Amino acid sequence: MLSVENRDQIAGALGNAIDELVADLYSEIVDGVSAVQEAEITSRLCQRLEDRLDNREVGDDYKFRVIAQSLPDRGPNSMERLLGADLFLSVSLEGKGGFDKGVFVQAKYDRNIKRREIQDAASRMRGVAGKIGSYVWIYEPSGVKVISAHEADRMTSNTIDGLPSRTMKGFAGRILDCYAGSRRWGISPVGDRRQAVADRLREARAKNVVDINIKKQRP
Repeated sequence: MLSVENRDQIAGALGNAIDELVADLYSEIVDGVSAVQEAEITSRLCQRLEDRLDNREVGDDYKFRVIAQSLPDRGPNSMERLLGADLFLSVSLEGKGGFDKGVFVQAKYDRNIKRREIQDAASRMRGVAGKIGSYVWIYEPSGVKVISAHEADRMTSNTIDGLPSRTMKGFAGRILDCYAGSRRWGISPVGDRRQAVADRLREARAKNVVDINIKKQRP
């Protein structure tokens, strides 16, 4: 089981990395055009997260192993659009008290929040992964704001103002504390993990997947 110190350091490393990468990729509108679209942020975020965190040591003798994979756009009727998820996030913690979890994510720019679109996607994700496995990420200039998919039902306009939200570090902490993430969608660390991630990508019907395996280097 993770100590409080290890939990905080792992959550901080993961949350801060995602926030920093999104802040770097975030694109303001210039002459009515955004240089980087939401889908591109999500795709590039996954790959850059692998580049930044893979093999990075954190806490008391833990190490991140990260695998990112993407599928090409399959058009307006693609399965990820039918499901409602832009990203499938897999997180595994090895060792005593460990777990394997999966999270489905719908991602939006803070300036591109459309109530009905988010509520529809949130409902479809919950139908697959339940409320603990379905979330909405809002891309902001400073990083990511996270809301639970079931909170989207309370939206009354094209804004998430007034809804409970978490920082990315706080969300990572919820996963480590076993309050967020679907165990049914977790990826077991046994076997060829890269192949398992590819298989889960197809099963999850998402365009992007990032798999984060937190390994204890020594017993």
